[in-house]
Amino acid sequence: MLSWWFESGCFPMTIQKPMTLQEAKSIARHLGLTLRQVRSGAYRVNFRDGNETTTYYMDNLEDAVKTAVEMARKRELSAWPKPDPHSRQSSC
Repeated sequence: MLSWWFESGCFPMTIQKPMTLQEAKSIARHLGLTLRQVRSGAYRVNFRDGNETTTYYMDNLEDAVKTAVEMARKRELSAWPKPDPHSRQSSC
């Protein structure tokens, strides 16, 4: 159900309580990422095996979760095999 909210880019028209840090961490963990609140109060989002070059810092918790979802989506797309420009495919 959460994936529909993030994929559609819209949220149901109900009043919702703000997301907790634990809920946000759980979403990130499910996507294979880490989400932490750093001393400055910002939120750090990264791949589990990432380094500082793949890290994003966000001031808002919901923005951090949206960033995690987008990072996971981009990683998923980059994992798909690229078409071989030398292969011949029939145009049936």
